[in-house]
Amino acid sequence: MPNTSKAPQTSDSHSVLAILAGGDPLPTTIAQVAVAKGWGVHVVTFAGQPKPTSLPNVNSVKEFPLGQIGHILAHLKAHKVTHVALAGHLNKPSILSLKPDATGLKLLARAVIKHDDALLRSVTDFLQEEGFKLVTIQDLAPSLLAPKGLLTKAEPTADEVEDIALARSTLAVLGDLDIGQACIVHNGAIIGVEAVEGTDALITRCAALRMGPNGNGEQGGILVKRAKDMQTDLADLPTVGLETLNLLAKFNYRGLHIQSGRTLFLNQPETIAHANAHNLFVVSE
Repeated sequence: MPNTSKAPQTSDSHSVLAILAGGDPLPTTIAQVAVAKGWGVHVVTFAGQPKPTSLPNVNSVKEFPLGQIGHILAHLKAHKVTHVALAGHLNKPSILSLKPDATGLKLLARAVIKHDDALLRSVTDFLQEEGFKLVTIQDLAPSLLAPKGLLTKAEPTADEVEDIALARSTLAVLGDLDIGQACIVHNGAIIGVEAVEGTDALITRCAALRMGPNGNGEQGGILVKRAKDMQTDLADLPTVGLETLNLLAKFNYRGLHIQSGRTLFLNQPETIAHANAHNLFVVSE
């Protein structure tokens, strides 16, 4: 049976965590929390992929080609890793860039022509079959999940509440098709859906669409971001934070709507203060 036990909530010097890391602040946050709990922490990054910018006090950082699964497993077992976390953004690789070893080819065969969520399940199932316990930021630091409610001084208007409902129903359909976790809604219309470029690029792209070719169009719009109903919570939960609100403020959006309990909300006090300073609303429900 797959090993799905949760991470211990107290200091445990015998637990050793490997973070399979992409870009964005989440791998750093997980590393900091695990180190504070007394865990050993080893970080694996991937050649040609985004990487964490800061990894203080971890035991090791080693880079591998993305497809070298057998070599990665050997590295984890050599360091007596007990738990594994998947965190951070990776760009979709080309087949040629994977450079799979024999174990990597087996995993690719299991995951062939699958969408993102099915691929993630293949990876998490494989790691559990190898004896590792999957650990998430929800296990290590549940306070980083978005709390429920209106989190800012500003709040959506009645029309914007209707826009949010439209965006949520749209994301529900797109989630069933395994397409993105976010969209931009404005004045009763969906003006953009997150694709492989990520949320930051979605915000930037939709700002240009909203303003028009002459740059004198409308301001406003709402970013709505939610986990797909079908996705595993072991990896790739929606993540927002200060950089998200910086972009929304920069491009004169009205606010952010996220899913409570299934969205990672990093740097919450600073992010909410920034939203208040720019009259942006943040709603979590």
